[in-house]
Amino acid sequence: MTTHTPLISVIVPVYNQEAYVAACIGSLRAQTMDDVEVIIVDDGSTDDSVRVMRSAIVGDARFTIVEQANQGVAVARNTGLDMARGTWVCFIDPDDVVDPEYLATLYGETRAHPHVDVIMSACVAFDSASERRQRFFPSGFVVADEAGKKPLYRQLMDGAYMQDAGFVTAIGVPWGKLYRRALLTEHDLRFDPALPRMQDNLFNMEVFRAAHELVYVDYAGYHYRVGGLGARTVANTAKGLYHPAIDARTRLMHEYRLDNDAELRQAWATEQVNLYYQELKAVAALAPRDWNAIRRACWRRAQALRPRLAAVDRQVLPKAGRLKYAMLTNRFMTTVAATLLWKNHGE
Repeated sequence: MTTHTPLISVIVPVYNQEAYVAACIGSLRAQTMDDVEVIIVDDGSTDDSVRVMRSAIVGDARFTIVEQANQGVAVARNTGLDMARGTWVCFIDPDDVVDPEYLATLYGETRAHPHVDVIMSACVAFDSASERRQRFFPSGFVVADEAGKKPLYRQLMDGAYMQDAGFVTAIGVPWGKLYRRALLTEHDLRFDPALPRMQDNLFNMEVFRAAHELVYVDYAGYHYRVGGLGARTVANTAKGLYHPAIDARTRLMHEYRLDNDAELRQAWATEQVNLYYQELKAVAALAPRDWNAIRRACWRRAQALRPRLAAVDRQVLPKAGRLKYAMLTNRFMTTVAATLLWKNHGE
C-alpha cells in the first residue's frame, strides 16, 4: 500500500496563541486547494492553545498536531520539516490568516515555472485598527542566476530597500513562500536554534544561495498580524541577542563572497551598526530616567561593543551610518546619544 504524497506541507509553529490560532486554522481549512497536509507543532504552550487547536481541526484528516516541550520557534519549524512529506513546504504563523486561494495561487506559479525552487509573495499587514497592502518589491520577477539574487540579499540586510514608506516587514520572513522540499533536503537547510534572533532571515539567505531559480509575485494573499515592540523585545535587545545572527551573517557574507560587492558590503556594515545602535537605545530605555544613569549605561554598552564595531568597515557606511558609528565609538558622541535618548525616555 502506498501513501499519497501531498503537493504542499503547511507548517504552523504555535506557542501560546489561544486567541488567534483558531482563525489561522479556519483559513487553512477554507483553502480552495485541498491536496495539502497541515502540520501544527505546539511548542510547549502553557495557555489553552492545544484545546483550541484540537477543536478547530475536528473532522479534517489533513491536520496533525504535534506536541513538544518548549524549545523555540526554530526547533518547532524544524520538527515540521522533519515530518513534511509534500513536494512543497509552506510556513504560516499561528496569529496570521490566509485568503482561500492562497495556496492555489502560489502553487500555480510553480506550474508556470517548472524549474523554480522558491515562490515568494508579499502580504497585507494588519492590526486591530487598520490594514495595509505591502509590496516587498515594486513588481514580480524571476531570478535564475547569482547576479539576479543581489536585490534579495540586499533586502535581507536592509528591509527598506525597494519598499514603500511605511513598510513593516521584508523578504526575510519564512511565510509568504513555497519552498521546494527537495532543495531543503538536498542542502540540509534548517532553522538554526542557536540563533535567538533572525533565524528566518539567515535561513532564507542560505535558501536563496542554494536555489537555482526564484520567483517573486506581487500577490498579497497572506495577512500578517503586526505586533508592537513590547518591553520583552527591548529587554532581549539589551541582552545582545542579535550578536549570534550578526556573526552568522558575517560567516555567510565571506563564504558566499558577497563582501566583494560594494553595495552589499555597505548594506552589511549598515545592518551591523543599526543593530548595535538599537542595543544602545535598549539599555537607555531600561535605565532609570536620570541623565547620569542613562549616560553611564550607554558608555558601558558602547565600550562593550567596541571589539565588534572594530570589525565594521566604517568607510563604506552612508552618512547616517557614520553618525551612529561615531555615537557608538566616540565617548563625546556617546554622551550626545545618551542625552538624546534621555530626552526621549519613555516615548
